[in-house]
Amino acid sequence: MSNQPVLECVDLSMEYVNGPEKVQVLQQLNFSAFRGERIAIVGSSGSGKTTLLHLLGGLDKPTSGDVTIDGKALAKLTDAELGLFRNRSLGFVYQLHHLLPEFTALENVLMPLLIRGDKRRVVLPRAMALLERVGLGHRVDHKPSELSGGERQRVAIARALVGEPACVLLDEPTGNLDPNTAESVNQLMLEIGKEHQTCFITVTHDMALAQRMDRVLKLDQGQLVEQTESAEII
Repeated sequence: MSNQPVLECVDLSMEYVNGPEKVQVLQQLNFSAFRGERIAIVGSSGSGKTTLLHLLGGLDKPTSGDVTIDGKALAKLTDAELGLFRNRSLGFVYQLHHLLPEFTALENVLMPLLIRGDKRRVVLPRAMALLERVGLGHRVDHKPSELSGGERQRVAIARALVGEPACVLLDEPTGNLDPNTAESVNQLMLEIGKEHQTCFITVTHDMALAQRMDRVLKLDQGQLVEQTESAEII
């Protein structure tokens, strides 16, 4: 892993107004993640894990503090610049795959590259190679409705990686899968992350996945606390 953080949070805080009250979700949170590192973020329901992931991905803006990815401070980017930055430097995998139903597996994987203006003939080999890598080379022309849940999630992983992002953010990526399929997807993510030296940050309740990461961080009372093997994770 590189000594230079690929992602850094500095004094990150987030609060919501609920009637007359302010609800503090994150409180001056600080942490760094490095290229090739695999991090699990765990915590009880309602602790703010998804809120944190949205802030890391520039999908929401913090009340205060900042997130820096690949040397870019997200707070300093305009909405247009942020959209372009997300396309080029971040990948996303959700509990629900969010594939476009009218397009094939190959077209779904190509989509981020076509959106950024790359020529299809230039990037087609990269998309094909990733679908082969996730075991779907024989399913490239199938639409999401023709794929199993595990296959759809593997397409989503390929789509997240095709732009060669610095960091991939995952929100319960195996939450809707049966245990055997979840294990297969977990193994795939770990292998690909190591191969590509991509930083993976995963919000999960799947302890089998969390305990195979390089670090497990528990979100508790607005702060991230590093967990040891003997620590209570949830």
